[in-house]
Amino acid sequence: MASQLRLRVLLPVAILGILGLGVGAFATTRSTPETSNADAVAARITAKQNGKTQNPSKPANKPGQQASPLEGAFRKHSVVVVLFYAPGDDYDTIQARETRAGALAAEAGFLALNVTKNQQVAALAAEYDVREAPATLVFTRGPRVAYRVAGYMDRQAVAQAAADAHR
Repeated sequence: MASQLRLRVLLPVAILGILGLGVGAFATTRSTPETSNADAVAARITAKQNGKTQNPSKPANKPGQQASPLEGAFRKHSVVVVLFYAPGDDYDTIQARETRAGALAAEAGFLALNVTKNQQVAALAAEYDVREAPATLVFTRGPRVAYRVAGYMDRQAVAQAAADAHR
């Protein structure tokens, strides 16, 4: 009778555990075309952000002089969170989403910059000594680096760093 009781209790628990592992493995390894391309996601985020930061009432730069993406973000925000990334990895997609969510939570600007795409971005990375991607920098006006981290940074850490930079 004791073995029959163990079988009635343990068998459903074991089956549910195996099903749970299967669903978990499926959910974490499943990649959709929208989330598998970090470059496209970050480009859309940057395009949306740049569309919000343009203000036609402010004077444009002199002809022949192009504003850096960071200068453009400072037109609207006093604190800007900048993510330097290299495309081609799901890890960078996750980092872009976490960084953007943290910046929005702290009401800071957000820029996702692909270090392989643009000479101006590469110059900005060199100016602030960004040597690996992903790297997150929190800037205040000036521009002055208030916080820097190389590697992964979750949304709570980004939000806290941006909130600290507001002070």
